[in-house]
Amino acid sequence: MEVEMIKLLNKIKDNKEYLCILLISIIVCIPLMNKNINIYKDDGIQHVCRLIGTYQTIKSGEMLPMIMSNLCNNFGYSWNIFYSPLTAYAPLIFKIFNCLKIFMFAVTLLSGITMYTFMMNVTKNKNVSLLSSILYVLAPYRITDMYIRIAVAELASFVFIPIIFDGLYSVLKEEKLSFKLIWGTVGLILTHTVITMYMAIICLLYLVFNIKKLKSIKV
Repeated sequence: MEVEMIKLLNKIKDNKEYLCILLISIIVCIPLMNKNINIYKDDGIQHVCRLIGTYQTIKSGEMLPMIMSNLCNNFGYSWNIFYSPLTAYAPLIFKIFNCLKIFMFAVTLLSGITMYTFMMNVTKNKNVSLLSSILYVLAPYRITDMYIRIAVAELASFVFIPIIFDGLYSVLKEEKLSFKLIWGTVGLILTHTVITMYMAIICLLYLVFNIKKLKSIKV
């Protein structure tokens, strides 16, 4: 029993950075617990409507609802055709709770973890990586997305941005094919179109600044 306890304590000690990220994410999301918080303002109302329409259409038997036939006085609305689909489905996983609020907490935590992983790959320094992760989670724009704009899709996009940079960094180090770059890009495309466009420009600039490395056959 004592040996098992020591192993557990050592495991916690080795992963204390993730516990810190979890704690910061919980602190940032505490206001979400307030029943009076208005998640229907600004972008929030469209996300709520999408979730309702998607859920009702799935319930009627259509597994991948592109057109929500119950919206617009039963004329139907093709919301999921022209809007990134991830945030139309992922929050429904938490439907037994307040799905949007739990989803916002989940993407906050995941954002911190992906940033920490990216910075660990770059710096190999746990303290620097943890600080970067905390600053990323506490970024004013990200918090504005959560509490002022209720921009759930844009909030979710912050999960994938560090994964893309991590993948690009790995490729430029002449490592093997980076699936992080692939999955990060796919995740961002399925989450938020505008942020995907911004990231395409930023990644292009990143490659221009590292143009000498592009001469490598491996890259």
